[in-house]
Amino acid sequence: MKNLAFAFLLSSLALASAHRVYAADAKNDPSLYTLTVHVSASEYAPPDDVTNEILTVTIDAKHYRLRGGTTSAKNKFALINPGDYQARLTQDEHKTGYESRQKYEFLFPDGTTRSFQVIGQSE
Repeated sequence: MKNLAFAFLLSSLALASAHRVYAADAKNDPSLYTLTVHVSASEYAPPDDVTNEILTVTIDAKHYRLRGGTTSAKNKFALINPGDYQARLTQDEHKTGYESRQKYEFLFPDGTTRSFQVIGQSE
């Protein structure tokens, strides 16, 4: 009976671990990141705060300034290089016809992600 209980416990732990791995992979599924974001500039925000960065980007021919953290899975306090990245819109609130709140999540080639809040927009 102890062996049966131990086997059940072990299989439950294995299933729980497998679910977490699948959930992490599903979140970073490249097919979910359908937007191409062109980063033209990145800078620390403000210049003496290396924990946050501001990106100047173009998404669907519109210009935005995005703010997010600089810590990635592989680098601490690293700026994103200019170039094209895949992203998805994770927050898109329009409570009035003239205001919005948006957040984007970038997917990098190594499978890691970082989130950025829209803090400015122009045409």
